[in-house]
Amino acid sequence: MKKKYGITFFILLIISGFSNISFAQDLDLEALIMPPNSQAQDAMAQAEANLDEIIDPLLDLFGFYTGGASYHSAKVHGLGGFDVGVRVVTMLVSDDQKPDLPYPGNVGFNGGIFRDVTAVPLPIFQASLGLPGNLEATGRFFTYPLGEGEKKGNVTLVGLGVKYGLLQNLLLPRVAVVANYHYLTVPTEFDFGTVNSFNTAIIVSKGFLLIDFYGGVGYNWNKLDVEIDLGPIGTLSKEYKKGNWRGNVGVKIKPFPLLFIHADYDFGPVKGFSAGLGVNFL
Repeated sequence: MKKKYGITFFILLIISGFSNISFAQDLDLEALIMPPNSQAQDAMAQAEANLDEIIDPLLDLFGFYTGGASYHSAKVHGLGGFDVGVRVVTMLVSDDQKPDLPYPGNVGFNGGIFRDVTAVPLPIFQASLGLPGNLEATGRFFTYPLGEGEKKGNVTLVGLGVKYGLLQNLLLPRVAVVANYHYLTVPTEFDFGTVNSFNTAIIVSKGFLLIDFYGGVGYNWNKLDVEIDLGPIGTLSKEYKKGNWRGNVGVKIKPFPLLFIHADYDFGPVKGFSAGLGVNFL
């Protein structure tokens, strides 16, 4: 009975993640970066300085999200084996990710995108399939509306990945490496286009009858191109790149045949946690 209640609670936790995705504020980059005096001689330089402060924590989010919950074991599925499920990746927002803009056109915008946010939970659907040669392929997908008012639209993520088993001995801890590429499309209403993310990690796990323990160390890298029409100032175009290392430790529980629940804590320059629920075979 306690086990059933625990699973029910976990499902409700995942559902609650879906209901809290939208940021509390408008994702209007143009309004956020516009300096107080658009007629100033250095207005474009002021806008760029504001943009630099705002984009940096967004790159943290994209990297943390695309690299999050991409594995729950170093075990590689056998040929035809699979797992399918939903994960919720939650980035904890630090004070460093709420910058005071150097040239705020509106003092209320200080803190940037995450000024009223303490955590950002985002779900993702994931499916993996065992291939020949100790390989496993993974696909990931997510789409959801973000923003408020005029600045609103769907952000869509498509990811492809591969896992290779370095050590798959049943009696020893298993070791594997994973590599993923994610393509994130952002609505034109948000003033910037696609985000390209690359994630890699080495994983170690040890399985028991009803519980597995796992951990990994990896690296997230993102590239984002921004082009914003600032009216009288002109058009601001800039390319941003950022990478962060990442570590995590987690546990996977197998309460019933084929069903698994997992959760892990992520640490590094960006912190947070992930949880998932799925069906596993072979």
